[in-house]
Amino acid sequence: MDELLAGYRRFRNGRWPSQRETLEALARDGQKPHTLAIGCCDSRVTPEMIFDCAPGDVFTVRNIANLVPPYAPDTANHGTSAALEFAVRVLRVRRIAVIGHSSCGGIAALLHEPPPEARDFVANWVRIAEPARKRAARFADDPVEAPAAPRSRACGSRSKTS
Repeated sequence: MDELLAGYRRFRNGRWPSQRETLEALARDGQKPHTLAIGCCDSRVTPEMIFDCAPGDVFTVRNIANLVPPYAPDTANHGTSAALEFAVRVLRVRRIAVIGHSSCGGIAALLHEPPPEARDFVANWVRIAEPARKRAARFADDPVEAPAAPRSRACGSRSKTS
């Protein structure tokens, strides 16, 4: 807990003064992100840092292996689906970025097995990607190279205040 409190103090003494106006405007006026980022909850992969985004630019949902479950409106809890619905229907984001990364433990659990300590929820969760795993396995010996998609900068500079 001490390291979190120390980090908060650094934020209040360092970033807060320079970003105060932006953060207060976001609190007052609400968020208007242009992108929904669906990322892995791996602590090494932070979408806002990767895309160099300012607060308010990206609405982020993170889960094991950055998966999106099938559409299933029922009475069960659906955290990722709820975030997707809110971002698209309420916030009206312009784009959705699903962010994968190397050395993903969730994908390793899909390809092999999750560790014994993580089988209550992880094993069932990563099965969402089983159809994709099967499709990828068909092409493993005969990779298909698709043309690269055009790239554009998703976020403004850090000094952005609007």
